[in-house]
Amino acid sequence: MKLPASSTKSRAADRTHPVLSRAMERFEGLSRDLLQSYTALEQRAAHVERELAQTNRDLASKVTELDRVTRELETLLAALPTGVVVLGADGSVTRANPAALAILDCTRAEEAQGSLEQRSLDTAVPPRHVRLDGRDGANRWISVRTAEVPPSECEAGARVLLLDDQTEVRRLDERVHTLDKMCALGTLAAGVAHEIRNPLSAVLGFASLLCRELPDDSRSRRWAQLIERGALETDEIVTGLLTFARPGAKSVESVDIDGLVEEVFESLRGRRDDAHLWKLECMPSGLSVECDRVKLRQALRNLVANGIEAQPKGGVVRVRAVLERDSIALTVCDNGPGVPAEIRSRVLEPFYTTRAEGTGLGLALAHTVAQLHGGRLEVTQAAGDLHGACFVLHLSRNCQIDLPR
Repeated sequence: MKLPASSTKSRAADRTHPVLSRAMERFEGLSRDLLQSYTALEQRAAHVERELAQTNRDLASKVTELDRVTRELETLLAALPTGVVVLGADGSVTRANPAALAILDCTRAEEAQGSLEQRSLDTAVPPRHVRLDGRDGANRWISVRTAEVPPSECEAGARVLLLDDQTEVRRLDERVHTLDKMCALGTLAAGVAHEIRNPLSAVLGFASLLCRELPDDSRSRRWAQLIERGALETDEIVTGLLTFARPGAKSVESVDIDGLVEEVFESLRGRRDDAHLWKLECMPSGLSVECDRVKLRQALRNLVANGIEAQPKGGVVRVRAVLERDSIALTVCDNGPGVPAEIRSRVLEPFYTTRAEGTGLGLALAHTVAQLHGGRLEVTQAAGDLHGACFVLHLSRNCQIDLPR
């Protein structure tokens, strides 16, 4: 018997319904699992986002702190008076502070590399002192020290050069040495003056008497004149020594510089038989200065005499007075060999001389006179048509002499 079509469809639906129900249940379970996984993932993402935000805040704080420390370090390096040069493992300059650039006479760290190599300062050396010649011709003494940075502290290791300008310290040491020498000289001069002045006065007096009594063309008169000249030169040396020990009382007056220079020239011409070999020039200035006339004349005489002695076969010695603001510069230039730059700071010391017959007191005395007048004596190179030495005596126009007690 054949069943109706509706009955057949009902039985087929009854057979497929359990499969569809199980599929739907499975789908619902998967949906719930997916929703739970999504919720858990969303919570995890939110947690990671919060941790990442906190990490970013911590990192930003550390970056800010690092920037602050870096700025402080750069500020400290820039403020340090000691030169600091950082060399990489390959010896190249990676950093140099302004003090190091100034010492090495550079403007950029890149230029410091060549300066270090030129002066052999980039090699590992024990602490030492090196003399550097600047572009201006001035010498500077630099203390060089090195410090190794181990690879553990730096990826490839490095070296640090410490450059300390000791020029002023060296000058102060030399100044102290000079003052010690001057102190000893003062003690010596006080004793020498008493021991030599009395017999020297007797020699000078009797030599003068012999010169008056002996015939003008006699050999004995000539010998007496030589004795008198030698006694006068010795008396000048003793006077120079006494100037260091006891400068004397104040005697400040207005002095015409041109007239004072002519007096010095006449004094030197009258005491030299070969005065015709030298041309003594005074460039008119019309200036005057408040000073101790006797002491300034003595200083000028020593400077002019030094220019004469520097030209044994004759030459030119030129004196010029120049107004510099509130001071006057007296320059004494010659056409001799000049004074080498390396000894210019020493020629003003007592007893230092480059001539076998010199005493080393002439320039030292002129230097002392300049200091007594609140000024200074400088040694430079002559310019223009003269190529020898040039001594510049700086004096205040309204000088108040400061005499030591």
